Amino acid sequence: MVDLPRHVAGPGMPDTALGVVRAAGWRIEHDRHGNTFAFAPDRRVISAFLPEGDRFSPMITNWPSWEPVWVIRAYVHGELNQVIWEATFTSDTPAEFIAAFLLDLVRKTPLDNDRDEPAPPPLVDQ
Repeated sequence: MVDLPRHVAGPGMPDTALGVVRAAGWRIEHDRHGNTFAFAPDRRVISAFLPEGDRFSPMITNWPSWEPVWVIRAYVHGELNQVIWEATFTSDTPAEFIAAFLLDLVRKTPLDNDRDEPAPPPLVDQ
């Protein structure tokens, strides 16, 4: 086995990243195209693994010429038409990097309070 520097290690296995959200209690679903979607318990974040290139209903008109294989989006109160932010990763991004991103995302520790405006309150099931 050859050890490679992290930045040129290649994509690895998607389960490396999906395992993080699965362990955090996210719901995992697969579509008929072979894509995988992970939904946060509060439905405010979705992580999509799109190996088949099926665009994840882009909300932007200037979609990049390269299609991301990973799309992670946060939404206002789980409303899929109100994207707060989006992170995308290409097919060559090491799964360990995506796992690290997701691991920080699922942490229960809040970020600092020095924000310009507060985040919307969590969605409450009725």
